[in-house]
Amino acid sequence: MVFFAFIPGLIILFLAGLGEVMALGPVGELKQLLPEMEIGVFEGCHGVGIVYGIREVEAEKGAVVIVNGRNETFVKYRKVIDKLTAADFSVYTFDHRGQGFSDRQLADPHKGYVDSFDDYVADLHFFLEHIVSRRPHDSCLVLAHSMGGTITLLYELRYPGNFAGIVMTAPMLGFSTAPWPFFLVSPLLSLFEVLGLSQNYIIGGGPFKPESFTDDNPLTSDRESYNRNQRLMAEYPQIQLGSPTNAWVRQALVAIGEVMAENESLRSPLLILQAGADRVVDNQAQERFFCGRAGNCELQVIPEARHEILVESPEFRGIAVKAMLDFFEQVCGD
Repeated sequence: MVFFAFIPGLIILFLAGLGEVMALGPVGELKQLLPEMEIGVFEGCHGVGIVYGIREVEAEKGAVVIVNGRNETFVKYRKVIDKLTAADFSVYTFDHRGQGFSDRQLADPHKGYVDSFDDYVADLHFFLEHIVSRRPHDSCLVLAHSMGGTITLLYELRYPGNFAGIVMTAPMLGFSTAPWPFFLVSPLLSLFEVLGLSQNYIIGGGPFKPESFTDDNPLTSDRESYNRNQRLMAEYPQIQLGSPTNAWVRQALVAIGEVMAENESLRSPLLILQAGADRVVDNQAQERFFCGRAGNCELQVIPEARHEILVESPEFRGIAVKAMLDFFEQVCGD
């Protein structure tokens, strides 16, 4: 009889715990994953929930805003964040709309979609104006990867002069459109839009599928980093993302075209870290961008590194992190 008297209480405790787990949501999950960071969410344009993370240091040299690439979450940059804070830089970062722990815009959460790259820029602007700026900083710096580079440069065109320096790793300034010739892609995407196919996966694309590490994968030569990211996506399936949609590709090409055309008007000091063995973005486009710069731009090639430089094998990652920190120290000291 004594045992049965405890049952109602045990049921209440179980249901309370179950409710807590079910209500955990992305903020709670990220607090568990990254207990050293402050986690929050803000409302991006069109009402999309954007999850962000902050790790501040007291006597900071500057604030570094990490703008990640397509199909990423800032969780994968934990080691980089450790390096930055150890060097006395506060870190502010977020997951883009439609990926990571942030809200999706389509019913199929695996579709890589955005209405316009200006939506990414608007989210970044809000983040800088309302979250990063809540504390004064002597210098505001950016570390941008791949698609994040395109977004950062678009932001620079819209709001010039806000950054003391920008480091871009493997920036997306061009990419392969194979098997379609480049000159056919824009007309083809325009036709898809007329036919109402903008929100469809690109031809040959589809939902997320887990892929085991192979020595010739295009992302990283580091098996440990690759498998860590795969485990993260298996444990948190809500962050899984498949191929881009026709709309995303169309808007990416529009954004890249604007950045390349307005290259000479960009003035912030800039370091491009190029992955020498990149097969995801176009290295020749990075070189054209570099050659067209008006000044304050450096291009450093990391031979044999693959696309995800900051989660590459230690020798490549070490080169990139040192170059990044040296650059940030330099521009903060100017």
